[in-house]
Amino acid sequence: MASTAKFQQLAKTVSRQPEWILALAATVTVVWLHFFFLLHAGGLWRDEVNLINLSGRQSLAEMSKDSFPVLMPLLVSGWTAIGLGQSDLSLRLLGALIGLALPAALWFAAWKIRRAPPLIGLVLLAVNSTMIMFGDSLRAFGLGSMLILLTTSAAGWFLKSPTWRRTAVLASLAVLSVQALFQNAIFIAAICLGGWAVCARQKNWGMAVKILAVAAVSAASLLPYWSRIVSLPASASALRTGFNPGYVFTNFDNAAGFPMLQYTWVWGFFALAVVACGCASLFARTRKPVGSGGGNPPENAPLFGRTTLLMALVAVAGFFWFAAAPATRWCFFPLLAVAIVWCDRRFAINESPENSRVNRQSPIANDESLFAGVTLLAAVAGFAGFLRFAALISEPWYFLPLLALAAAAFELGLPLASRHFRAAIFGFAGVTIALAIPAGRSDLDWRFTNIDLAARRLTKEAGPGDFIIVHPWFCGITFDRYYKGPAAWNTLPPLKDHSTHRYDLVREQMQTTDAIRPVLDQIAATLRSGHRVWVVGAMDIPKSGTPMPASLPPATADYSRPELRYTQNWSSQVAQFLSNRSRQFTRVDFASSQNVAPENMKLIVASGWQDSTNDATSRDAKTSAP
Repeated sequence: MASTAKFQQLAKTVSRQPEWILALAATVTVVWLHFFFLLHAGGLWRDEVNLINLSGRQSLAEMSKDSFPVLMPLLVSGWTAIGLGQSDLSLRLLGALIGLALPAALWFAAWKIRRAPPLIGLVLLAVNSTMIMFGDSLRAFGLGSMLILLTTSAAGWFLKSPTWRRTAVLASLAVLSVQALFQNAIFIAAICLGGWAVCARQKNWGMAVKILAVAAVSAASLLPYWSRIVSLPASASALRTGFNPGYVFTNFDNAAGFPMLQYTWVWGFFALAVVACGCASLFARTRKPVGSGGGNPPENAPLFGRTTLLMALVAVAGFFWFAAAPATRWCFFPLLAVAIVWCDRRFAINESPENSRVNRQSPIANDESLFAGVTLLAAVAGFAGFLRFAALISEPWYFLPLLALAAAAFELGLPLASRHFRAAIFGFAGVTIALAIPAGRSDLDWRFTNIDLAARRLTKEAGPGDFIIVHPWFCGITFDRYYKGPAAWNTLPPLKDHSTHRYDLVREQMQTTDAIRPVLDQIAATLRSGHRVWVVGAMDIPKSGTPMPASLPPATADYSRPELRYTQNWSSQVAQFLSNRSRQFTRVDFASSQNVAPENMKLIVASGWQDSTNDATSRDAKTSAP
């Protein structure tokens, strides 16, 4: 009888709050997408191989010779030490487990803080194909995103009761966050600013001191990297192409625009809503003073009732209407927000006396909204400043930690106690899950690289006297992992070490006159001896009979010319030399049926030698297909 009563109570709760069912459906979708990607990701690409090679080093100093701190290499090293890192699939499994830790962190944080399902975080962040693809990749972005999400949520949990125990938890997560990604230090600073805003509002200076301790401990943990951090502008000067706002926004759209590109607008709308709620909280009565002790938040009201279902349907229909022409219909979302607030206010006035005490309270959790709004503003401003200072080419996966922090801020700062807001979120989440399944299947059916396929083909076909050129030079990291054949090979420019990203060696070659002469000499010797030259990379063979491009002058000490210009120049020289001196080119088909990015390479083989191109055959006759 007792079990029957519990089951009936559970069924009643679920019927009153169907967000739980939808959140579970979203979680199942997320798990399926992670395993779908695990089985379709293919070989490891250069950045993953770089980290795996570093994780096998014997010292922390060696492991940290990357663009990330030491936490991720240590994790891979431990995974390998227990015998689980011997194959690509087992290493990919580690990435999948890290990726699945993010929705688990969302559930844990939502339960600890609100006792409610993390519906917004699941449908905007966890189901996002960019988060799955690059979060599961053996880089630190997935781990760093999960940790910054937990740290943001832990800060909200700390603000409810700022005990020393919760301070220790927050400090531990902050240290782990900055040890996963250097840029997480910006987000930790933003979290501390959000916490201090609440301290100022509450005039709780004891809590401010505890937040200061968290900031100091996390900053101190970065001191071992200080020499690398201060030397970064000089060491990365060859890679700095300048800050390009258009390129940054394009890559942010690629990161946030799932399952449709228009979802970037949704992220923006929620961010503005969080900031607006934070501003509104400055003028609202405090529901519960910070530090007043434990206690769970009041139980959420039933989701369906009166016009809530109608509001959800309006939200869904309006979203499709907006998606068809976002530039002209963006005003739909602010109007929907106004309608929700108006309905909440109207029903609060007409509520029955026994419920009026609860409804007189602001639907905005004052301190949480203020914290979320300030944190999100500071994080966006700080990260924009970081991208401008770094002046590197941005990539979509760079924005994943920012999206993770934003998702946590949405869960903390939006008025989720509002019945009509929850209804709108319910309808929006249902649409997103329906769209995410086919979109995710399409987006995640990609290989990171096809160099592993090319390397295995060359292991079988390239003979001892052949010569292999891999271009660009950083793809040699991937090729070095998979190629096991007898033929000699090198990159453009030729490097002594292909195990990691040796930008120092590339900079040396940039300062060398005629850096690729050894490669040209080896090409000539190989073709003269009757052997073949194989090219793995993004190189197009031009028309024969054209003089080789002139070499760029040696780079100056400040590397004012970026490395990309030298790489393109070396490639053009080798391509023209091959076109002028070889007799035949053959395009070798080795590709998989899947889409490939970012390492989508071609395989070309050149054979025969000619001293001049005056009587050479035409380009069409000279090039053949398999």
